[in-house]
Amino acid sequence: MRTCVEVRGSISVAHRPAFSPAWGRVHGHDYHITAGFCRDGYHELVADAAEIGEKFREVLARLDGRYLASSSESTPFGGDEVYVVPCGLAGVSGECLARHIAELIGATWVRVCESGLGSPCFYFER
Repeated sequence: MRTCVEVRGSISVAHRPAFSPAWGRVHGHDYHITAGFCRDGYHELVADAAEIGEKFREVLARLDGRYLASSSESTPFGGDEVYVVPCGLAGVSGECLARHIAELIGATWVRVCESGLGSPCFYFER
């Protein structure tokens, strides 16, 4: 058993997952992101929801409206238009984005879902 607090938000971003034969061109997503902060066992207070919510919103604000480039990718964009995500792939995957957000905010797990019915979700748990 564990007790968790979740925070939710959304961002609109672009990326070019060159590793994907089907989606290797520049395109965008509206992502719905949920992050969980958990402790083993039952706890009446897991974390300060206001504090983790503020940290989560700050991270999402840095990503929103940007081109997400992997650290191993060159991009024609520059400056404030680009946010670099440390990924080994030629492009940012949903899994890599989930891991990066979890590491930045100290979450137990993060789920990144593309908008739309039948769209995939990507999950990372520490």
